[in-house]
Amino acid sequence: MAEKIEMALGGICLAALFIVVIIGVFSRILNINTAWYEETTRVFFLWMMWVGVGTGFNHSESSRVTVLVNLLPEILQKICHALYYILNLVMFAVLIGFGVRLAIQQFTMNEMGSALHIPMWIVGICVPVGSVFGFIGVLNTLFFEGWRLKTTAEQLEADELAAKTRAEIERENKEGEQA
Repeated sequence: MAEKIEMALGGICLAALFIVVIIGVFSRILNINTAWYEETTRVFFLWMMWVGVGTGFNHSESSRVTVLVNLLPEILQKICHALYYILNLVMFAVLIGFGVRLAIQQFTMNEMGSALHIPMWIVGICVPVGSVFGFIGVLNTLFFEGWRLKTTAEQLEADELAAKTRAEIERENKEGEQA
């Protein structure tokens, strides 16, 4: 459910950002004053970026150093994978806490955007929202993607083996049909 919300929210932010940038480009060409353009772009970019950060952790698609970890002995690899989960969960928990504090501060101080005149807590809340998505994504990877994170090389190797197996099955089927 969270993943569907992330994708929808990220898609909306991306589409809105694209439209705002196009409007901004044409307004500059036509020499029309668009004071709201830069602030609107920032708002949608921040939302898109924080939702994207959370989304990247759903299937362990965040950046990590697997090449070096794979060179380590198996016990150290397991320790590194445990650290991956622990440190990411702690990081997102801290970001949730600080993000909520930031949004509350913006709300209580009644901060408003200079060009859009929207409450700044609407912008600030993207940090804890994206961090909640990231926290859920790390838990999703931990509980539903198995203990050991797959590296790109391992996934490619598994895909190649699956393709060879399919090709062998198809070849056997053709031979069976000819016989």
